[in-house]
Amino acid sequence: MTTPPTIVPFQAADAPGVAAVQVGNYHHDYAPFFPPGFWDGVTVEEQTSDWQAWLAQHPDDMLLVAHEGEEVAGYVLARRHPFHGTDAEIMALHVRAASRGRGYGTALLRAALLALQAKGAQSVGLSTLEAHTSRAWYERLGGQLGNVLTQTYGDHLVREVVFSWPAIRALLTHLESPPAEARPIDRH
Repeated sequence: MTTPPTIVPFQAADAPGVAAVQVGNYHHDYAPFFPPGFWDGVTVEEQTSDWQAWLAQHPDDMLLVAHEGEEVAGYVLARRHPFHGTDAEIMALHVRAASRGRGYGTALLRAALLALQAKGAQSVGLSTLEAHTSRAWYERLGGQLGNVLTQTYGDHLVREVVFSWPAIRALLTHLESPPAEARPIDRH
C-alpha cells in the first residue's frame, strides 16, 4: 500500500463489514486459544445487529473503520474510561487477514489515539491474548506489560495480557517511526 489508509467514523452501512472482519478473526485467529467450537455461535448476522446498535448504546465510544475499496479492511473501538491505571482503552482492533501487512492496523490505532487525545486522554491501555501474534507488535510499540487476566471456559484457561502506555504521545511517536528493519543502518 503506497498511500496511507483512510480512516473514517463508523456508519450503520459499515456494520456488515465490521461484523465480517470481527467474526472472521474470531473464527480463525482466536479459535486456537479457546475451547473447540467456542466461536461457532458467533455469526456475521448477529454481530451486524450488535454493531448497528453499538453507538446508540455507547455514544461516547470511538468506532473507526478502514476501507479497502468497497470492503471494510478493519476497525478500532476505543473508549475514554479508566483501564488498568490508564485513562483510556483500545477495546478492539481488528484487520481482516487479506488486508494485513499494509498499514491498516497502524492507521487505525493512530486515528483512535488522536481521537482519545481530543477527548482529553493522556494514557491508554489494551489487552490481547497472551500467545497471539499481536502481542509482539504491542511490545515493539513500547507497551508496558501489566496484569495477566485469566478466564476459564470449562477446563480451558484463556490468558490475556494488559499493555499500557503512560503517554499517548509516546505511542504515537512509535507508530510514526519506521520498523527497525526499515531504518537505515548507521555505519559511522
